[in-house]
Amino acid sequence: LEPGGDGGSYFQSFTSTNTPDKKALTLRNVIGVLRGTNSERAGQSALLTAHYDHLGRGWPDARANAAGQVHPGADDNASGVAVMLELARALAAGERPQRTIVFIAFTGEESGLQGSRHYVANPPFALDKTIGVINLDTVGRLFGKRVSVLATGTATEWQHIFRGAGFVTGVEPRMIAEALESSDQVSFIEKGVPAVQIFTEPHADYHRPGDTADKIDGPGLVKVAAFVREGIQYLGDRAEPLTVTIAGHASAPAGAAPPAAAGGRRVTIGTMPDFAYPGPGVKVTAVTPGSPADKAGLKEGDVLVKLNGEPIADLKSYSAMLRTLAPGQTAKVGYRRGDIEQEVSLTLAER
Repeated sequence: LEPGGDGGSYFQSFTSTNTPDKKALTLRNVIGVLRGTNSERAGQSALLTAHYDHLGRGWPDARANAAGQVHPGADDNASGVAVMLELARALAAGERPQRTIVFIAFTGEESGLQGSRHYVANPPFALDKTIGVINLDTVGRLFGKRVSVLATGTATEWQHIFRGAGFVTGVEPRMIAEALESSDQVSFIEKGVPAVQIFTEPHADYHRPGDTADKIDGPGLVKVAAFVREGIQYLGDRAEPLTVTIAGHASAPAGAAPPAAAGGRRVTIGTMPDFAYPGPGVKVTAVTPGSPADKAGLKEGDVLVKLNGEPIADLKSYSAMLRTLAPGQTAKVGYRRGDIEQEVSLTLAER
């Protein structure tokens, strides 16, 4: 791959004080470029991305009982970087695409999407000529399940692209229209660029020392890579732009969903959501041991339907509700188990 960073290097560098001790550090995105062959698409690009940072010994998202412990980050996001590197190797060895494909390893995702926000503010490849972004984040635990594709609602064609990828590879996708506030694709969506995140499943090791390499599904990574290859090759060779469906941006229809709001939440109850569950409510796929939810008796399969008496419409509204709360507060959580609705009180933990 050709270098795509500053001054003919592979690095796009910037300075940040969003660091553990608030002292300025130089951070670097790593950018490699596979040049397209069609001169009529000169300056156009398709992006395949993943973030290479994690939490070190816990910053900025250490759980109360894990501060100071090494957080390996095998799934989040060594898995995404591994798939990106393998696809870069495979595509560079094959027939060149019509449109340039840019491979980016972002820094600083865990501390506020720093690397991707710097890229969109200082794009080496013009955003208005970027056909789309496929972002790989937490793709290491497939184990025969479906691959989730988040934010398919940002362009009309995404669901067709990945449905086709599923037919070709035998890997079944779950299309999730909502953008959510989950990873670096958000930085591009905010700028009107169609972008999706590839994701396998939520689990209790998220942002914890237990996210280790022995829990990675190696054969599953191969399947994810085959699935994503179909998508990025399609973007590389598609003649027309995608049909943008992001509110406030070109070709977005009336009533389209707005991009995710900036700013994260500070609290958690310790449940992992089913991103594909449409609502109303939020379906629980896992409960973190020792968390407020665990202590209150919540279980996998429960559907959270109310928070402090307010109905929960879906995951996006639930996240917005949690952003208004602080660690240590007591909250009442209404949930449905089977046909029975119940309510528990719990103390919100720091996220």
